Amino acid sequence: MIKSFQVSPSGLSLFKDCPRCFWLEKVRGIKRPRGIFPSLPSGMDRVIKVYFDKFRIQGALPPELSVRPEFQGLRLYENHAQLERWRNWRTGLEFFESGARLFGALDDLLVAGDLYVPFDYKTKGSPTNEVDATKYYQTQLDCYALLLEANGMKTAGYGFLLYYSPSEVNENGNVAFEIQPIKIETDIERAKSLVRQSAAVTGGAAPKASANCEYCNWLEKFRK
Repeated sequence: MIKSFQVSPSGLSLFKDCPRCFWLEKVRGIKRPRGIFPSLPSGMDRVIKVYFDKFRIQGALPPELSVRPEFQGLRLYENHAQLERWRNWRTGLEFFESGARLFGALDDLLVAGDLYVPFDYKTKGSPTNEVDATKYYQTQLDCYALLLEANGMKTAGYGFLLYYSPSEVNENGNVAFEIQPIKIETDIERAKSLVRQSAAVTGGAAPKASANCEYCNWLEKFRK
């Protein structure tokens, strides 16, 4: 393992996608090529947080969630100042094990009795489904559950993704969004295992590339 090994939930998703790309980033400092980063998702994230924080002050859920059966008995985490610290990756949640550090920043947090439920906002061009959401964000929610548990906050064994997808444009340019909550079971041991595996990879030679990695496949074709 490299000294001061640190990884985020997105880093673990990269590890799952392609161990070689992960190794190149962590050991050699070579990151995957990236195009122009879209600013709309980050803008949506900002205004959604402001929206939810208004209801947090009132001690209520937004009406579009409070009427849904899957949100019955849930409330927004009340400590806004603490949540703001956890939303910043510099002051977010941490988990340490055998010299490895997992860190992450929450979007939001729900409370079910004395248990905690990681809650993350997503934007997508069209509605999604549970299979697709689980494929891309299982690791993220597992990690959030582990980070909460590591900081003394017992989790409920599941998390929520809340998708926003545009449905129509109304007068004056107002865009209407369809919301889609998806509940996903979480497993903190699965997250711990990924942290250990990813840390171990950085202590050896470059691993094989994933067969499905388009970056490594492109490089192999280029070399040939």
